[in-house]
Amino acid sequence: MNAHERVRASLSHQEPDRVPTISCIDVQSHVYEILGGKPDNSYKYITNPITAKIIDFTSPVLNALNVFDRDVTEFMLKKLESDVIMGYDATWAIYANIFLFKNSKYMTDIYGGRLYKIADDGHGNMDTPMYLDGTFRTPDDWRRFNKKRWEALPDKMFQFNTLINKKFGKDIYIFGSLFMGLFENAWQPFGFTWFARFVKKERAFLEEVIEYNKNIYLKVIDAIADAGLPGFIMSDDMAYKSGPMLNPITTDELFGYAYREVNDYAHKKGLITIIHTDGWTIPLLPYFVKWGFDGHHSLEPTANVDLGEVRKVIGHKLSLLGHLDIAHVLSHGTKQEVFDHVRESVRKAGAGGGLILGPSNSHADIKVENIRWMMEAIEKYGRYPLSL
Repeated sequence: MNAHERVRASLSHQEPDRVPTISCIDVQSHVYEILGGKPDNSYKYITNPITAKIIDFTSPVLNALNVFDRDVTEFMLKKLESDVIMGYDATWAIYANIFLFKNSKYMTDIYGGRLYKIADDGHGNMDTPMYLDGTFRTPDDWRRFNKKRWEALPDKMFQFNTLINKKFGKDIYIFGSLFMGLFENAWQPFGFTWFARFVKKERAFLEEVIEYNKNIYLKVIDAIADAGLPGFIMSDDMAYKSGPMLNPITTDELFGYAYREVNDYAHKKGLITIIHTDGWTIPLLPYFVKWGFDGHHSLEPTANVDLGEVRKVIGHKLSLLGHLDIAHVLSHGTKQEVFDHVRESVRKAGAGGGLILGPSNSHADIKVENIRWMMEAIEKYGRYPLSL
């Protein structure tokens, strides 16, 4: 089987020749270790005290020139190239061209309200900007925000998706994705405290926000499907390690119809749909099915998500993607620990297909060597028919 055949079979809950693999790693040190060379982007100007002062005064110009957009696009092309070299069957190609310079230390984004800190990944490279808080406080703050860049996003995303499909689509199954989902875009511009107040006292306003986001996401689906990509990952963290951020019943009341409409439209366009959220998501699994998703990504082991328990709760109503531990096993673990972790994951959830293994998320300390061990272990233990 080739990568596409293997992934499609597993997503159809059939047993392919072996358990497929998926990458979600988007860390520069990891990618450039695979490809060779070093990143060459605007981060060098941010970390230089002299040019940082220039950025402080010229950030509106830099944003108008799409300087950071070019950095993000170039890196994503490198990331996808490295995924193909590593031999992944599938990859999560997230479109993250949303960030805007506030100054040399902080960023905002095209959605409005969020404040991020520019962060180093611990290896001298720029990491994904770190969300600090929302700055909107009232419905009118959100309504007044100029959404011109936001509304132009689907067309830009279509161009990006067309490019990556042309360059890499034959070699790897690409899940198109947009940075920030319906849930995140409803609370993060305000911060969770203000969002909670809106849940209690301003539901009509939240419904307005969700409806707006949903309509944008329908165009995002077009940007993925019309570019020829076969799958879609909704990137939408809604759980802590301790459990869902919002009562699942309330989440369903507010967001359920929007998720269903997006998924229904995606399915009509021929896409497979996956929901990504970290955290302990066991209570959310029945809702993921109800909302129409075909699979769930992350299944974070450090949040006590056990694949055996997931299968007991949901059976084969969802495909399971990711799961492998990035906090220790893929970052600091021995070869034996990697092999043991893969073997247990396949044993618990591999039967009948519907399992695609890979890092549960991205992390700057994930070692290329450990990923190679992961691939070896999947080749050893993930061959069908399973014999564990």
